[in-house]
Order: sequence, then structure tokens, then C-alpha cells
Amino acid sequence: MGRPLALTLIRHGMTELNRRNAYIGWTDAPLSAAEHSRLRRLQIKWPGRVDRIVASDLRRCRETAALLFGSRGPDWCTNGWRELFFGAWEGKTFTELKTDRAYNRWLEAPFSTAPPGGESYAAFQARIKRALAETIALAERTGARHVAIVTHSGPIRFVLEQYAPVSRPFWEWKVPFSGGYTLESTIERWKGGERCISLSAVRSKENENGCGNDTE
Repeated sequence: MGRPLALTLIRHGMTELNRRNAYIGWTDAPLSAAEHSRLRRLQIKWPGRVDRIVASDLRRCRETAALLFGSRGPDWCTNGWRELFFGAWEGKTFTELKTDRAYNRWLEAPFSTAPPGGESYAAFQARIKRALAETIALAERTGARHVAIVTHSGPIRFVLEQYAPVSRPFWEWKVPFSGGYTLESTIERWKGGERCISLSAVRSKENENGCGNDTE
């Protein structure tokens, strides 16, 4: 049967630059004040006890992890779980870039071209695969059966594309801020690159004045 290992991948909360729809792959933007308040009220419905917490080393992910898990904090922060690096386009919006020829070429073929001074999709893939392997090794070494990973939308989409039980292209996966997915599998299947046994969306409840609403 193998040893069970579930990974829950959570996207960080919203920043002011996210609100502006700016590209902020490696830009170390903090969560917005409003998002701090919202995440303090958010209750994640975890599918079982979380044994280990891993996070991208960027501030928005570390802050999200602290707000979701309190004083416990991440067991490991790493640049391996960062978003794609957008190079010269970091901090800029579509409106600011729409007349840039290189940007329009990238929009037409984002998996085969790279932002100026940025990261190619192939390099991004290789980095996320290494981060995933290191996370699985951490789980195996410590006996963890459920690891929460606070990261970015790109890494989550890539892992889902590669490991979700049902095959779906990268851009078809929807990953809301502070939302994500749990993939249940085994150590052996993860290490063998096999698709997971089951997939479920993270569910949460936002409490305000004693009332809660389910959010996806």
C-alpha cells in the first residue's frame, strides 16, 4: 500500500500589487492591511492534522502561514516554492506592458519564451520539482503524513497539472487567494511521479460578528 502522504497547497493572501494585477513573481510584497484582517477571520477546514508546514520564503507567504497557523510558524521556508520570476516585468501591469513586443510574444507562447532577465518555464518547472522532492524528503524523514505548503498560484497549478488524478492543462486550474487543494497519495507514488489517489479543494469559513460563510 505504501505510506500515506497528503500535501495541501495553499495560495498566499492578496497584496496591494495583486489587487492592481501587477506581475510580482519574486517581488517581496507584503499582504494588504485588508487581507491581514480577512485572514485573521479565516478558518481552514484541514483534512486531518497538519504535521509539517512549508512556505515560500517571500513575505506574503510567510505572513499568510503565520495568520493561518498562528505562533506555530513554518517548519521550512525556501525560495524553491517561489512563483515564476518575471525579470524586467516585475511590478508592472498589463496596461504598462501591452505595447511591449517581447511581452506580447510571451503572452502568445509563455511555455517556450521567457521574460527579459526572468525565468523560463523550463527552469521554473525544474525548480518546483526540486522543491517538491525536498518537501517529500522532509515528510519522509520526520514521519509526516500531511504537509501544508503555502506558496503561489504558478507552483500550485504546475503540481496539479502533473499530479492531480484527472489531467487538466496548467491554465485551467483555478487557484484563489488563500485557497488551494489537498492531494492525497503515498510517499512511494509521489517519489515515482505518479498521479495522486484523490484531490479535494480546500474549504474555509470566514467568521465575522459570529457569522460564517463557506468560501471556495
